[in-house]
Amino acid sequence: MLEFKSVHKSFGERTILKDLSFEAKKGEILFILGTSGTGKSVLLKLIVGLLNVTSGEIWIDGEKTSDYSETEMFAVRKKCGMVFQHPALFDSLNVFQNVSYGIRPHLSGLSESEIYDRVLEGLEVVGLGKDIFEENSSRLSYGVQKRVSLARTLALRPEILLFDEPTTGLDPVTTQSVNKLILDSSRKFHCTALVVSHDMDSALSVADRILVLNKGEIVELATPTEIKKSQVPLVKEFLEEVLDRGDQNHV
Repeated sequence: MLEFKSVHKSFGERTILKDLSFEAKKGEILFILGTSGTGKSVLLKLIVGLLNVTSGEIWIDGEKTSDYSETEMFAVRKKCGMVFQHPALFDSLNVFQNVSYGIRPHLSGLSESEIYDRVLEGLEVVGLGKDIFEENSSRLSYGVQKRVSLARTLALRPEILLFDEPTTGLDPVTTQSVNKLILDSSRKFHCTALVVSHDMDSALSVADRILVLNKGEIVELATPTEIKKSQVPLVKEFLEEVLDRGDQNHV
């Protein structure tokens, strides 16, 4: 479904990613963990062509996309749904308008009734309904805004979901809610999900596999069960943070 082959990314003399090789299978939830500045978000931008690889290859659905032109990348971006750390909703639009906003330019062949159904389907996956259609987005709680933001992405029915630090700065209850949304949306649409995070607790709860980056290199790639037994120093530090927060049910 998605494969990195010896991917390097540099900005001038500064190397961000070094010889990254891994694959994410269809329907898999892959968490990408690492400290700040280790290249996690850069990795997502390479997938959708917002940045170009310095060397190496990225393959999606059996096609090498890393040397696609900007025009060719449009088809790749239609397969991908990006969910940012902040909801990024349009304050001047209501919920229906926000969720349908991305549908109209990408799926111009849909009728208004089909757009309505897509919006409703996306909202229902995140636990909302048509009763919220007319609500002004700026008046919603932050947690509900996050749900609407994800619904907007899901309405496009992406094959690949990309989450950039989805739980940063959230309280524990909202974090659990977002984790459940990641799990439910991936399972319902059988789409591959890559979740950039620094939250080992969330990774242990949701991920099928966890990839840990350190200074731009993969130091561990394993299932949550295997990760708990890791002897890699950085991984052990992440696990210790979980214990320090009192979340001892995971380890």
